[in-house]
Amino acid sequence: MLQSLRNDGLLRRLRLLAMTERDPAPAYEKVSGHRSRPGLTARAGSPCRPPALMSIAISAPLRRCESDTRDILLLLAAHVVLWTGFCLLYLGPSDLQNDMTEAFSWAQEMPLGTYKHPPFYAWVVHGWFSLFPTRDWAFYLLSSTNAAIGLAAVWAIAGRYLSGPARLAAVLLLETLPFFTVQSFNFNANSVLLSLWPLVTLLFLRAFDRRDLAGAVANAVALGLAAAAAMLSKYYSGIILLCCLAAALAHPDRRRFFGSAAPYVAIAVFAAAVAPHVLWHLHAAIGPLQYMASKSHSDTLRILGKAGLFVAGCLALHALLGAALAWLWRRGRASAPEDRPAESSMGDRRSLAIFALGPFLLTVAIALAFKVKIVTQFAIPIFSLSPLAAIVWLRLAIDRDALRRLARLAGIVGLLLLAVAPFAGAWTLRHDIEHAAEPRRLLAKRVTTLWHERIGTPLAIVAGTESYALGATFYSPDHPTDFTAFAPAYAPWIDAQRLRRGGLAVICLKDDEWCLGEAAKYQGLDSWRTEIGLAKRVRGVTGRPFDFVVLFVKPGQTLPLQPIRLREF
Repeated sequence: MLQSLRNDGLLRRLRLLAMTERDPAPAYEKVSGHRSRPGLTARAGSPCRPPALMSIAISAPLRRCESDTRDILLLLAAHVVLWTGFCLLYLGPSDLQNDMTEAFSWAQEMPLGTYKHPPFYAWVVHGWFSLFPTRDWAFYLLSSTNAAIGLAAVWAIAGRYLSGPARLAAVLLLETLPFFTVQSFNFNANSVLLSLWPLVTLLFLRAFDRRDLAGAVANAVALGLAAAAAMLSKYYSGIILLCCLAAALAHPDRRRFFGSAAPYVAIAVFAAAVAPHVLWHLHAAIGPLQYMASKSHSDTLRILGKAGLFVAGCLALHALLGAALAWLWRRGRASAPEDRPAESSMGDRRSLAIFALGPFLLTVAIALAFKVKIVTQFAIPIFSLSPLAAIVWLRLAIDRDALRRLARLAGIVGLLLLAVAPFAGAWTLRHDIEHAAEPRRLLAKRVTTLWHERIGTPLAIVAGTESYALGATFYSPDHPTDFTAFAPAYAPWIDAQRLRRGGLAVICLKDDEWCLGEAAKYQGLDSWRTEIGLAKRVRGVTGRPFDFVVLFVKPGQTLPLQPIRLREF
């Protein structure tokens, strides 16, 4: 009898399970960035599901979460591999650009500031090359990794509005913008913001959302540090901080936020982090503010023209993104309303509008107000949320099939770029496009060898024609420091004692009259002068020849120092 009762109980449970599966309670869950049709998820307050269905309802979102994470990791890895490889194939015949070798030169000194920019991105270079060898591929890997960090931050922000295919599409579509691809190769004060501005945005949103004290303070500390890193990379980052302030003031929940500890903790951490640089700037002979002032102009028509070109250039650079969005819009016109992204809260909508449009509008407004000449390189960090904003505002229905097509097209384009890159690189060398034929690496090694033979000490300090002096800091095995413009005002870490200990190698293009004039001031000292002719040959292609004048000033002498002057670079 006991066994019979057990069997009856088992049968009743099986019948209940079957009935529940035939008639599940209607509910909506967020799938693939959209509200799904009625499924297995229980409504709030409904009776508990049988264990089998509960496991299904719980494990399915977990599997989707794992799939989303796997997809974004694959996309980030593909981005790093593709664009690092493209750099090596396309830029292989060229040597590193001036901004990169300049950052490396500063990185060796770990300054609190430089005459041109704040120091953070030079600190990043210092940390990077303490782990990696001084090779071109390592610098290009840094550039692509920096962009990938920005993509990851955008993916995290997109999770507030979308999930699944739509969330990943908000990141994948950024590959259509040159800012995250071909304009990210040159690691400098603009491109480092590709990672920092999205991180500041993400941490601000998290700090605003957290209501528990510990979580709010932790996110506020992280926000303060990220904001300081952005400002210590380029003062232009004040724009993203203004956007944070505007988003906080525009949010319906602003009273709670400003009544909490979060904003004040973030401000305190930010102030403490930037204070050493501020103190440095107060005592510096020439700093970024003077450099910025040298870039402003009083010609109103010229400023208006530059602003107009900036706006037109930004629109043109969005052409591929516009085409992709148009295709997604046409494809999703017939989608049911429940297949489109759900409406966000008013606060989230306002925040997205401010962070998506604010940087662009503020850049143009400030340029016009302060008569600053702006170029499209300034736009590198300001459009990271463009695809996300378009998907949310247009309520684009993006399913797995659409995402696969976009990814397949991106993969095909990437493979084509890799196939064409070596031939394009050879063409740039043959025709000296973007200074590709300049033999900076060859000259640095030749000068180092001659210095060792003639002087017998490590090459410590170089100066001269900018691209070649900076190139020597990276490509010379001795990694000398650059005595910028022959003046301590531009290289305050170099003084008379350091010049006396290390000597000086002056590298001038033979037709660089300014450099030759500076070198002539040292010819009365114990020095040695020579001329060098070089032509770069890479992959069977020979670039045009270059002629140089090199002057070695031996250590142990007192060198004349130049007066402070602001030179246009």
